Amino acid sequence: MQVIPFAGLSLYQMFLMFCFWSFIGWCIEVIDMTYETGEYQNRGFLNMPICPIEGLGVVMVTVFFRPIANTIVPLFVASTILCTAFELFVGWGMEKLFHARWWDYSNMKFNYKGYICLRNSMLFGAGCVVVIRYVQPLVLKAINAMPVKLGMSIVIIMSVLILLDTVASLMAVRKLQNKIKRLDELSKLMLSVSVKTGKKLASGTLKVKSNVDKIIDAKDNVVEKMTDVKDNVVEKVADVKDNVVEKMQDMNEYNLEKLRSEYERLISEKDTATERLLRAFPKFHSHNYSESLQLLRDKMLYKGHRHSSDETENQPEMIEESKEESKV
Repeated sequence: MQVIPFAGLSLYQMFLMFCFWSFIGWCIEVIDMTYETGEYQNRGFLNMPICPIEGLGVVMVTVFFRPIANTIVPLFVASTILCTAFELFVGWGMEKLFHARWWDYSNMKFNYKGYICLRNSMLFGAGCVVVIRYVQPLVLKAINAMPVKLGMSIVIIMSVLILLDTVASLMAVRKLQNKIKRLDELSKLMLSVSVKTGKKLASGTLKVKSNVDKIIDAKDNVVEKMTDVKDNVVEKVADVKDNVVEKMQDMNEYNLEKLRSEYERLISEKDTATERLLRAFPKFHSHNYSESLQLLRDKMLYKGHRHSSDETENQPEMIEESKEESKV
């Protein structure tokens, strides 16, 4: 395999190193999250048991800092800076691309806008020193000892799997974004149905009241005649009002039921890919649809046992209360 001069490694070696350290990074992420939450969660953006960010980070440190691999302090400082900059860039880039925050270190001391924090940066630096000085030579030795045909088979298979997994994961993210966007739209539409109907009923009631008042004010001129006319008009107007109210209520209930049905279907829909993403990134939140995302997360991960499920149930009740107020 042709060696790249500045790296001292071939693309073949770097890719196998990337795969190995991506898997090790995934293992560390799983252990860390299990320790924190008390349960297993498949960490990482992809479905496969790999974290490409960690794998790519180790490869970059290996390639760029080869000249200082035997000096602990310079290697630690350089690795800390590079890994921190890389995490900042990836976090910022993913947020701009998906309009959502995937991780958030805002609760950690010495963090920068939640993208990076001092604790993780120090761990990255220390980890890179151990990896580059003590573990990486053994990994490279194992790669060189591997039959080339076997190594190339791994390269081809992993390349195809990572590509397919990346496409599938991007589609899952897109589906999640569309779902929470639609949930947000439905939530606003359900409220809009109530508000618009209530305003129309209130406007109609005021018009009827105004007409009746005009009839009553005119009774001094033709008391006896207008009494009969007034009673007749009031009765007819009341009938018209009741019919209008009844039709508008029926229309309101029909539209509301359609919206509620779609809302419940979306939020209760079984979606393994979406559930995995929400579990893998517990601090994932959307800039535009944070409330809908939280409702979906609570419904999928906690089976509706948290406060958000009550909010979901209260939406129709809120609309019904508004509708009752409209009658008055």
